[in-house]
Amino acid sequence: METLTAPTVTSVRDSIANTFIETAADIGRTLCRDAIWSGDRCNFLTSTNDPAFEYPKPYFKSLEADFYSGTAGVAFFLAALYNATGDRLVQKTALGTLQNALTTAQFLLPHTRLGFFSGWTGIAYAAIRAGHWLNNEEMITQGQQLLNNVAKVDLQQTGLDVIDGAAGAIPALIQLNQLHPNPSLRPFIEQLADQLVNRAERTTEGLSWNTIPGAGHRHLTGFAHGVAGIINALFEAFALTQNTTYRDVAFQGLRYENAFFDQPQQNWPDFRAATSNEATNGPTCSCAWCHGAPGIALSRLRGYELTHHPALKEEAQTAVATTARHLTWEQQTNFSQCHGLAGNSDVLLEAADILNQSDWRVQAEAIGQRGQERYRQTGLWANGLYNQFQLPDFMLGLSGTGYFYLRLADSATYRSVLLLR
Repeated sequence: METLTAPTVTSVRDSIANTFIETAADIGRTLCRDAIWSGDRCNFLTSTNDPAFEYPKPYFKSLEADFYSGTAGVAFFLAALYNATGDRLVQKTALGTLQNALTTAQFLLPHTRLGFFSGWTGIAYAAIRAGHWLNNEEMITQGQQLLNNVAKVDLQQTGLDVIDGAAGAIPALIQLNQLHPNPSLRPFIEQLADQLVNRAERTTEGLSWNTIPGAGHRHLTGFAHGVAGIINALFEAFALTQNTTYRDVAFQGLRYENAFFDQPQQNWPDFRAATSNEATNGPTCSCAWCHGAPGIALSRLRGYELTHHPALKEEAQTAVATTARHLTWEQQTNFSQCHGLAGNSDVLLEAADILNQSDWRVQAEAIGQRGQERYRQTGLWANGLYNQFQLPDFMLGLSGTGYFYLRLADSATYRSVLLLR
């Protein structure tokens, strides 16, 4: 007599992972369809909001070379997708997109070139990582050549934060140096960390950094432009060098950020959005990778992983819990990496790994499944600019959403870009 048995946990999880890969592949096929070719290079049209208008008024343009909203980020996703699927069209489009990023990198403005998300560091990272996934030594070589130019940038023209400054470059350079040791990189990493130490400003609350000169608000908390991203880089530099100055300055940055922690909201204020009602209603807090608890969670998670300091674990758990409470469509009405459901769910994947708490992964997978259902209903992936177009880029659009689904399927192979570790 035939005996019916329940499917194993492994087969069920494999089935779920396969649906996530298929979602990523569907996004990749859309990108391949929309690529505009010239010779061996390709690019994409995107929409962006015209800053001359108070309301979103989109216009169209081609992508630049950067990782955040340019061809480097698209190529990175497509290369990862090829690694997962072996699709030859995806491979071809990844190579064409990456070649375009490397060719046009020279046109990036000098003050952005150091940045991971805005500049040459991110393009080099994409080229080297993608080169491995694509089995293409030429891409790796070109990425290494660009990396050599990163180490020659004028630091007097560059920023401090994660988007376009030293704080974003340090973790990426450490990773790339581990992958392909380069004797010139470690002194440059130390130079960047020293710059962060020397540019710190002391207040009664602790140390902070002026990442947006001329802004009329306090120095920012948060990851993309604030203290959290900088202390994350300093913890990375400490782990590399064992220079205790980097660790001590990082803890003073933590003291600044935590001085403004809002207990009722279990979150940190976004000083860009300060209002006159704060005395009554409390500070305005964002909840995204760029500003608020999710990005701050990542800084504490990585800090705990590197130092094993119990206070960092406690703060990480608080920030992750706040992130999890905001994982609803009503609160995050887009699926971007920067300030949407994909990015905030990515925080839960990192928490599940670092804290060994599988419940966070289950919630991230549930968000992924809700995204699939919403796409089946609407035919659109809601983007970080809140318009009705399908943006190709990584941090606001399709490439980042697709990469999130690869991470849901296999987060050990496809590591977070929001927290380079």
